[in-house]
Amino acid sequence: MKPPPQPTVRRAMIAAVWLVCVFGGLLAAVWGVAWALEGGPEPSIATVAQATHLSYPESTEVAEADLTQMDSPTPGDRAEVTVEIPSEDFDDFLADNAMDAPLVAGVSPGGTATGTLPAGCTAEICYAANIVVESETVTVELTVTLI
Repeated sequence: MKPPPQPTVRRAMIAAVWLVCVFGGLLAAVWGVAWALEGGPEPSIATVAQATHLSYPESTEVAEADLTQMDSPTPGDRAEVTVEIPSEDFDDFLADNAMDAPLVAGVSPGGTATGTLPAGCTAEICYAANIVVESETVTVELTVTLI
């Protein structure tokens, strides 16, 4: 029977290199998963308008959109969209979509008004929304369900 090998500097260096490689691989894997979960760019306002069956002013910007359930639209599918509409175009947004006037819930400590758009339905969708009114924009957090 042979005695176990004697620890040497060379073996310690090889073990250290292997540990660094394994740690680097784990770090790269975590970064890869985080990159994959980050998602891509937000869809255009035309894509959001088509998916939600609502009309938006041209100056509207999409802040966040989850349209994943709308890939093969069937009744009951939902979309969650956050858009920023310039304050001067917000009335047009309400009128174009035949929405009721918003109900202001209060003012945040930062001075921005918050509220809700009363839930409603059209021939194609039902919607509900929360709003945040700032000096130049109205942020609309919209949930749309296909009928």
